[in-house]
Amino acid sequence: MEANSSIEELSKAETTETFNDSEEDINIEEVKAVMIDQENPDVELEYRPLTTYEDGTTYDGQWNKVTGLMHGKGTYTWANGGEYEGDWKNGKANGRGTETYPSGASYEGEWKNDEKHGKGKYTWADGKVYEGDFKVGKSNGFGTHWWPSGDKYEGFWANNDRNGKGTYTWQDGSKFVGFWKDGKKHGKGVFYNVHGKKKIKKYEHGKKL
Repeated sequence: MEANSSIEELSKAETTETFNDSEEDINIEEVKAVMIDQENPDVELEYRPLTTYEDGTTYDGQWNKVTGLMHGKGTYTWANGGEYEGDWKNGKANGRGTETYPSGASYEGEWKNDEKHGKGKYTWADGKVYEGDFKVGKSNGFGTHWWPSGDKYEGFWANNDRNGKGTYTWQDGSKFVGFWKDGKKHGKGVFYNVHGKKKIKKYEHGKKL
């Protein structure tokens, strides 16, 4: 794992300060061994060599020196090829990080207690993309979903489904602006054709009334 921000700060200091030949050289390995969590200065961190577990997973990064839990910056790699690289706190993914999955999908964004939580971007292997709010591992809040076909939905989400007000735009430029429930049109909405002509429609669980 690359040296953390503390190492970078020391490197910058070396370029701006002059040391006498009699002074001892800075031992980078010693600096890496004891570090401080910048957000929680009372937490003392240490860097350990790559740790390999019995199931084949590995962790390369920083640890809380007192609790022995993953804490700071680090990369966790599963035996199946999946990988998480980013921030850790108390043994769990917390902060910002990127996880890549064996399927080829990936998520880049914010985490809380090993769950996607906050702002983030999820990309599927087939090219679909969701970017927006996450809560407890799912699309919750406001976000935009793109399809490889060129279609796009921008609006509100709940539990990974379109829920609330949103706009679905087809690749030809036509669009539907209205309300959704569990991923289906539900309630009143306005359909605009490619020429901008609009028509009010009403749906119930995806069926036009």
